[in-house]
Amino acid sequence: MESNERIKVIDSPPGFGKTSFAIQYMNELPQDTKIIYITPFLKECERIKQSCPIKNFYTPDAKRGQGSKMVDLISLIIRGRNVVSTHALFQNIDDRLLNAIRNNNYILILDEVMDVIEKLDLYADCQNKTEEQRERLTREDLDTLLESKIIEVDPETYLVKWNKEDGILNKYIQIKNLADREMLYLVGNDLLIWSFPIEVFRDGCFEEIFILTYQFDNQIQAYYYKFFELEYSTYFVKEISKRKYEIVLKDPSANYEGNWKKQIRKLIEVCDSPKLNKIGNYYSDAANRKICTNLSKSWFENTDKETMDILVSNIVNYFQHVTKSKAVERMWTCFKSQKKLIKNNNLSTKGWVELNSRATNDHAGKKVLAYPINRYLNPFFTKFFSKKNVQIDQDKFALSELIQWVFRSAIRNSEKISIYIPSQRMRELFLGWLNE
Repeated sequence: MESNERIKVIDSPPGFGKTSFAIQYMNELPQDTKIIYITPFLKECERIKQSCPIKNFYTPDAKRGQGSKMVDLISLIIRGRNVVSTHALFQNIDDRLLNAIRNNNYILILDEVMDVIEKLDLYADCQNKTEEQRERLTREDLDTLLESKIIEVDPETYLVKWNKEDGILNKYIQIKNLADREMLYLVGNDLLIWSFPIEVFRDGCFEEIFILTYQFDNQIQAYYYKFFELEYSTYFVKEISKRKYEIVLKDPSANYEGNWKKQIRKLIEVCDSPKLNKIGNYYSDAANRKICTNLSKSWFENTDKETMDILVSNIVNYFQHVTKSKAVERMWTCFKSQKKLIKNNNLSTKGWVELNSRATNDHAGKKVLAYPINRYLNPFFTKFFSKKNVQIDQDKFALSELIQWVFRSAIRNSEKISIYIPSQRMRELFLGWLNE
């Protein structure tokens, strides 16, 4: 299957000018060309509006939409307006919005990849319940629906089909609606997976699609495209003169990042303290197999308080004594569900940055980092993709997530940073990438 030139992935490191290229491209388009620009943050929406004044971008407004941003977004598209909005709103795309887009010949520019598949939490609104309690309740509901044959699961694809036409309990409306649109999968009778509607990216919806990111092939959206057999072309952005950019089709054999890597290697100091890093070291099991799972999510969920206290002490020690940094310079992360377990009077939550943070400059002043986790994709997701022989490279996925997080910091402005990565696996992946 040949590359799809309609979907262009602009795959370049942070700071190379992907957004600047997009702004230049939009400003050079004919006045009647219609654009939808999607970005993770409202602050970036304002940047696009200010950078492209002749395009007169609109941001969806709940007041105009009688209390609904989605209603206003649909109205803007029907009227052919240029729109800049957030991932969060665009992820709720429905048939009304899809039809409006199909009828109006839009270009889509997607700043950073989207969460195109997610675990569906039927009890997400029950904030008084823990994640484990919500998962148990969801499984109980699924067992009820399967036993009563209200739903069935295609064993070949995991796709959920809704069989009952009437008498639906309100709590199951979400399942029915997603199943009817073929956006719901059940893996191992245990994990509900929501899938972003693939028709958004297929022919007949957008005239052209640009995706601005780095290491796209190692991210979930790329695996999602492979799952649905959707091709794309990969480009690299180059600054050809001051504030003037072009994109070139990527040659897999070319080393586009050599000089850049050479420069940033000098700016990144990775903690090599055997004492601080011991907690994340490999170990051997009874069969003498190398185990690399220390500091993974399951490790956090099953470790004892004493070990957790050691990890927190290590992070505080690194911040206060090894680097002697100021609180305002510090940036750290962990799995969101474990954040409360790491809480410490000497570890301010003001420095916490979500581990999947992307496309923001808000943390560009952070110079001392702690990444005390070991990333793996949920095994149910890998099982889901394997149904169509799409194999996940767990190491490359983990590395791409780490790189994105690190480049929220001062390194994006070519300033020196120090970082504590106690997971031996993650540290070796990062150092290997820096030195390749």
